[in-house]
Amino acid sequence: MNNEDSLFFTCGLIVKPGTIVIPAQYNSLPDEQMSRVAFCFDGNWVYNDVDNDVIGAVCFRRSDNSLWMLGRNGNLRYVRSGSADFTLDNIRGKFENHRIETGRLGELLCIREVENQLYICGQSSQVYRHSNGAWTNMSPPGTKIGSPTLESLDGLSHDNIYAVGEKGLILYYDGSYWSTLDSPTNRPLSCVRCKSEEEVYACGNDGLLLLGNRDRWQVIDTERTMNFWDMALYNGDLYLSHVHGIVRYDGQDFFDIDTGLIPPPGAHKLDARDGLLYSFGVDDILKFDGNQWERVICPHNT
Repeated sequence: MNNEDSLFFTCGLIVKPGTIVIPAQYNSLPDEQMSRVAFCFDGNWVYNDVDNDVIGAVCFRRSDNSLWMLGRNGNLRYVRSGSADFTLDNIRGKFENHRIETGRLGELLCIREVENQLYICGQSSQVYRHSNGAWTNMSPPGTKIGSPTLESLDGLSHDNIYAVGEKGLILYYDGSYWSTLDSPTNRPLSCVRCKSEEEVYACGNDGLLLLGNRDRWQVIDTERTMNFWDMALYNGDLYLSHVHGIVRYDGQDFFDIDTGLIPPPGAHKLDARDGLLYSFGVDDILKFDGNQWERVICPHNT
């Protein structure tokens, strides 16, 4: 491996079968405020460089085939193909930039599409919504520098949104107001996923998994000590990532995933779509089609 050229991955997503997007940084420049975003179109790898920020979260909105890449310092790079298919030919040269002025409130950490609208959350309990072509601040009342970090948000509709983060914080948005829900933990929560109105999951440090909704939450004992980073719903089951791999939860029991790959891959971010589950680890990209795991190799890392 050419150490000067090799990449470590910060996140990733599936656009469609055969098309994935993986923001990354150079291993030789870990502290640089820049990203090299890798696009793989049916095995054809191309790159888009973001020179002024680290892309830590990505989202694809299907209503207009738009890809949104969120920089931690508030810089957004986006590209849309509209009614045309999202292909290299249809997006080349069309990248645009947005900027969210966060002041001294800190980094932005998560971008998610809910009912065709985009939402962002981050440090100091910041929350923003994309509406009518602009980003508007919809943070909870009283948000200030040092307010608890929100690591993740998810929702089923504009009046049914959850956000989770520091010290077990769980917030709920009913379309008009944010409320703080009773949480059974003070451990950090890293991700929230809405399976249905009644079945919402949140995961975090020390093998923590919560199940609940706006009415109540319960701790599901995983008997694990690793920190869970991300979750994805795939074929009816919940998949959870940690630094050493992936765990599957079928609603009753937990199963450590054996990918059959050597060396065993680590995991970080997960995404599921169109019958596929991808794991975007710091050093590993994995693809699962329901039967077999395979390692996807970025040309930078050969």
